Amino acid sequence: MSSRGTFQPGSRGIVRLAWARRLGLPDLSFSDDGARLLGRVDSARELTAVVLFGQLAVTGPAGLVAAAADLGLDEVVDGGALLRLAGHGARGLRTAVLGFADDLPLAQPDVEPQVSRGAPDAIGLEMRCPPDDVSSAALTEREQRFTLMLPDGPAACAAYTVREGLLADLSVLVAPPLRRRGLGRLAASIAAHEALAEGLIVQIAVPSHATAALRLADSLGIQAQGHIASVQLPRP
Repeated sequence: MSSRGTFQPGSRGIVRLAWARRLGLPDLSFSDDGARLLGRVDSARELTAVVLFGQLAVTGPAGLVAAAADLGLDEVVDGGALLRLAGHGARGLRTAVLGFADDLPLAQPDVEPQVSRGAPDAIGLEMRCPPDDVSSAALTEREQRFTLMLPDGPAACAAYTVREGLLADLSVLVAPPLRRRGLGRLAASIAAHEALAEGLIVQIAVPSHATAALRLADSLGIQAQGHIASVQLPRP
């Protein structure tokens, strides 16, 4: 991801606070000392590892957390080690790059775009896209949606959910026939600037294998600052 967007030093503390709360850790857990953070919750149904600004946090059942605490950062980012620790019956490995921005360049389209905020148009776009892409973007699960409309229907949508009252977790979906035309970038820019205007920090979690989404984040100027890997644990 690119370094063109801004991410001021003070914003790091906001991101750390949001992620500490999301992981069920004390508010000030993440810090510059780099100590590994362990959140032991025996009833947890996931084993989750987050690398944020170079610091590792692991949450899940106590035994698995203790084992995962000895992993190298590269092993955590890959996610395969977590899946092996979780054992037989574990599934749903997810790995993603985490990027953030507290200010972004404003895209100025040649023609004023028609933007829909309604769920029906976002659902219409999902019907034009492969199921895996729809599942990854999860547009209709997000609170704020910005769908670019063309004469033949919805073309691209960016949507975000507010996390812990601090972060706007952004995702983007573009109809396959209309990809590589800058529509995803335009939709993402519109949604991101709406979030920034609300005083939120923009966050994007891009699947590690999604090269097109990584390029989109780079073009927006969102800075990579971490990774997340999580595994659904087998039921007892």
